[in-house]
Amino acid sequence: MPSQRSVVILLLVAAIVAGCNEPVGPGNPNIRHYRQNTVDASHPRMRLVLGSENLVGKVALVDVRFGSAGPLPRAEVAVQNLTNDRYTLEYMYRWEDRQGFSVDVNPVWKRFVLGPREIKSFQSVAPMPEAWSATLTVRLPDDRFIQQERSSGR
Repeated sequence: MPSQRSVVILLLVAAIVAGCNEPVGPGNPNIRHYRQNTVDASHPRMRLVLGSENLVGKVALVDVRFGSAGPLPRAEVAVQNLTNDRYTLEYMYRWEDRQGFSVDVNPVWKRFVLGPREIKSFQSVAPMPEAWSATLTVRLPDDRFIQQERSSGR
């Protein structure tokens, strides 16, 4: 039987890994406000990644939906600006099979502008029927994350 200390440590680790997805601050009731970590894996088929900690609390990835386009899986995620600022951002979808192996041949970053309090939805159709889950990453174009990817040859 696990000790009480082991149980407490396990619960703390679970809370940290689960992240925070709680409403923050007052605001327009038509706009949902969430505080989130840079990675949200709460959806069984979609992982949402903010490529910069500077976007946490400013941009939210919400409303994950899955469907199909003929035999191919299709995903849609809304990107929501929680501020009165205008952002130039980039997004990229990456698809994986049920075992977690990448099925994308050459995913590309796509640039977009998100105005104050604006919500935009982005869809992606998987490149093959075997695709099961996806990762949507949103980042600032000048983020250090980009430099790390380029220097590592990804």
